[in-house]
Amino acid sequence: MRKLNLLVILALCTSTLFIISCNDDTEPLIEEEPQETVTDVDGNEYQTITLGDQTWMLENLKTTKYNDGTPITKYVYGNDWHHGNTQLPYYQWADTLDLNHVHDEALPFDYYGAMYNHYAIETGKLAPEGWRIPTEQDFKELEAFIATDGNSGHEATVLKSTKGWVDSSGNGTDLYGFNALPNGYINTGGGAGAGGVVCTWATTDIDVAMGRRITINLHDEDTILYSDNAIQVGAGIRCIKE
Repeated sequence: MRKLNLLVILALCTSTLFIISCNDDTEPLIEEEPQETVTDVDGNEYQTITLGDQTWMLENLKTTKYNDGTPITKYVYGNDWHHGNTQLPYYQWADTLDLNHVHDEALPFDYYGAMYNHYAIETGKLAPEGWRIPTEQDFKELEAFIATDGNSGHEATVLKSTKGWVDSSGNGTDLYGFNALPNGYINTGGGAGAGGVVCTWATTDIDVAMGRRITINLHDEDTILYSDNAIQVGAGIRCIKE
């Protein structure tokens, strides 16, 4: 009788374990909400991130067309990047020549995204529908969010990518996945340079009378730099959602 009771207990335990095991196996997995993406008129798809009240693209803009489908003229060295009377909107690809030997492999031509001149930026038609080129204030709000999130004094460092920067500029921590790359800039004559050295993003803030534009720079400091540059300087664009 005692052996029979023991067998019953073992059977009950085995059944209980089986039920628990089945419940564990069939329990639905909790999945994170899919991250929003946005596609430009060229078909380039961009991941996005929401930080505070703002939603940003996680790559620099790559479009070679306006959001109405009209092609943007690709700049060819020797053409007039800005100074003449034609006032043509231009884009060109950021310089991907790895002169500092930071990368082990050759970079794709669009690795850093496109760089746009003043007249292309001023069309107001570069960003995909529902998105726009940010203002200086937009970046300051992003900066404030990062600071209050425990990273005051390191706002640039947490935005910069973890690799690809020259030693003198320093890699970042990419804390939020923002992946700010050192795309360099376009000088007033149309020449691309400083790839691997500095990140340059355009804002819509300009002083027409003085011929100046505020650009955002991540360079060799832990903080974000707000530079008052000549409007002839070309820059990348990191879009923000309307």
